[in-house]
Amino acid sequence: MATVADICRYMEDLAPLRLAESWDNVGLLLGRADQEVHRLMTCLTLTMSVAEEALHRGVQLILTHHPILFRGTKKLTDLSPDGRLLLLLAEARIAVYSPHTAFDNASGGINQELAAALGLEDIRPLRKTSEDTDEGQGRIGSLKLPCDPTTFLVRTCNAVQAPYLEFSCHTTRPIQKVAVACGSAGEFLDDAARLGCDTFLTGETRFHTVLECQSRSINLILLGHFCSERPAVEKLAAKIATHFPQLNCTASQKDRNPLSLYRPERE
Repeated sequence: MATVADICRYMEDLAPLRLAESWDNVGLLLGRADQEVHRLMTCLTLTMSVAEEALHRGVQLILTHHPILFRGTKKLTDLSPDGRLLLLLAEARIAVYSPHTAFDNASGGINQELAAALGLEDIRPLRKTSEDTDEGQGRIGSLKLPCDPTTFLVRTCNAVQAPYLEFSCHTTRPIQKVAVACGSAGEFLDDAARLGCDTFLTGETRFHTVLECQSRSINLILLGHFCSERPAVEKLAAKIATHFPQLNCTASQKDRNPLSLYRPERE
């Protein structure tokens, strides 16, 4: 039977922790390395609903993309939401691992998968870790056949199973060269512009970044933070199940987009 340490080693091969940003909190964040794992669950964000789901399913290890204990914790009591969550997990002997930005930046990680799902070719990092690697931050690639913005928006919605997108198109030219950065990644706009991209795609960004795209005549597509990362979390469960066939590996069903779309009725 696999242990927490076995799965940590697998994740380290898939998404080496050296690729994580310096400010991040990654790796095994809670639990014992020698604990046996029979059931494993992946999620984008470890909320109380997800933790209760793991408890109900008899899970021993949660792989959450967004880390717990992201900020310094001085007290662990049931008087705070974070404390209640951590106590529930610890008392149930549920371990927690987070790859976060290491998984974003890995050669087979979220940005790579997102770029491939959009049909991009010649995919490479927006910011390379070094010149002789395919690891790095964000991704850039080109469509084999350029397409109009509407066609690309439909393709993008389908790729990430998004019910809607926000976009700002500033050119009538066909889309061909696209920069991708999951999550909240407006800081990569300069890289996209420098590399000659006509379109920049991310989860969310600041309003002023939208205006900057407009001034630079770069199309901007916002998937929403959840939709830009959740599909890769679901695929991660399948990858682990293939590597550890003796494990019951599933993606959380309680891990949902915290934002909903409201359409008011018009008279």
